[in-house]
Amino acid sequence: MNFAFIFAKELIMDDDIICERALKCPIYSGILASNEVLIQTYKNLYCDAGKHGRDKCKRYQVALLVGKCPPDILPNSNLSVEDIIRNMEQ
Repeated sequence: MNFAFIFAKELIMDDDIICERALKCPIYSGILASNEVLIQTYKNLYCDAGKHGRDKCKRYQVALLVGKCPPDILPNSNLSVEDIIRNMEQ
């Protein structure tokens, strides 16, 4: 593993700025690759915004409760966290 990656990963976790789920998140890793402006907007508002961003992110909230989030859920989903989880169980 690359030293720079290890160092960067430790900085991410220590500073608690970038979401710890970012590397596995389809939003962060480019599921919306066709719309770079939208990706950057989501990253700025949610992924790279520290605790404040994670507190608003539906993906993070769902994953925190059940360990994963469906790939088609956006950080600003109109569904409540409870509705997302309920839909996952169906």
